[in-house]
Amino acid sequence: MLRFPPLKKRLLKNSTAVHEANFAKLARVIPDLDAIEQHATIAGPNGTRLELQLLESSKFTRTFSLRLWQAPGQQWLPPLHLKIRNYYDASVTEVLAFQHHHRLASRYRYPNPDMHQRDEKWQTNRFLGEWLDYCLRTRCVFRNRGAPLDV
Repeated sequence: MLRFPPLKKRLLKNSTAVHEANFAKLARVIPDLDAIEQHATIAGPNGTRLELQLLESSKFTRTFSLRLWQAPGQQWLPPLHLKIRNYYDASVTEVLAFQHHHRLASRYRYPNPDMHQRDEKWQTNRFLGEWLDYCLRTRCVFRNRGAPLDV
């Protein structure tokens, strides 16, 4: 009788699929992303605004700073800040930094001095996907030409 070792939890989390899904969702939520040359502030629903800044651009990649500011009446919610990189040759989007945490490692020992989760980088990429899902569910599309339009 053949016995196979149990699948490790990490094998069940296909990070490439998350990166590919985020690339496709991001293109739907921010359709004018490729047209941004340096900086853009895009109005969203209910007083939210999205600030995008192009940090790096090369033949196959573009790196952006993405800040989501909530409406003035929702000041209890801190602004969302992500640094993301689009790889156009592979059609994937990766989170490089989340809030004030830069250079996220793929894996962390646990416990660690900063109390990062073992799979912190995977979780931040998954968070981006969930936020993009929320935007698509609520029909919140950020367009550079003004107010959000229906998907």
